Amino acid sequence: MINQKIGCLLVSGLMCGMGISNSYAHGQNGHRIIGEIGQLNLTPKAKQKIMAITDSQSLAKLSTWPDEIRSSGMWDHASPWHYISADTEADLTGSNRNPRGDILSTLNTLEQKLKNPRLSKKEKWQSLAFFVHMVGDLHQPLHVGFAEDRGGNKVKVKWFNEHSNLHRVWDTHLIDNQKLSYKEYVEFLPVSKKEKLKWQQGTFLDWAKESLRYREQTYKFDRVEKGIPKLGYKYIYNNRELSEQRLKQAGIRLAYKLNQIFK
Repeated sequence: MINQKIGCLLVSGLMCGMGISNSYAHGQNGHRIIGEIGQLNLTPKAKQKIMAITDSQSLAKLSTWPDEIRSSGMWDHASPWHYISADTEADLTGSNRNPRGDILSTLNTLEQKLKNPRLSKKEKWQSLAFFVHMVGDLHQPLHVGFAEDRGGNKVKVKWFNEHSNLHRVWDTHLIDNQKLSYKEYVEFLPVSKKEKLKWQQGTFLDWAKESLRYREQTYKFDRVEKGIPKLGYKYIYNNRELSEQRLKQAGIRLAYKLNQIFK
């Protein structure tokens, strides 16, 4: 039932979504980085098929569309697709999952839709955009978050002198602090052959479990004032390696999945 609902909603919202402005919301560099890494690791056959769907639009550009449309009221139903709430690994497959869908059920549905030869080009375009975006979200540890604090969104922090929240730190601040374009960032994130072979395996559930295990590290604050964590250079030093590892893993695994789908 959820799979059918997702499919119908994707179709009904497509034409509205295609008209969204090309301007991007702040904090989308991470998705573009992942999309670019994915694009660079596509097989020639997969790239050809994907470019036919997107009219040569890159995966990096495609990756931000699911966030751009979130301000549209008709896309409120898609909000749960970006995350899954889980206190423990058991919750990832338990009976208390959101009946409106979550990132795991959505990714599985999208994978099957992209394999469907009868899917229209419009449906494939939108399904691909969501797929690229969701693989990225799945690798951000706080998208496999605690329901109580909404994946860190309710954890108020000071990022240097700016009021923010923990989720935004991982979605945006750790990446934007480098002050690089997404293409420049990718140049600074080489992926070794050993890493590529190691990461090109597993399932969406396996990758969600990784994020859940890494999540604990995101809550390690060395400085708290008046109950508010103050995050700055030391937090960056302690977490940049993990943040960049997850970007690389997401990009390589995105290509891994797309190469299988479009073989």
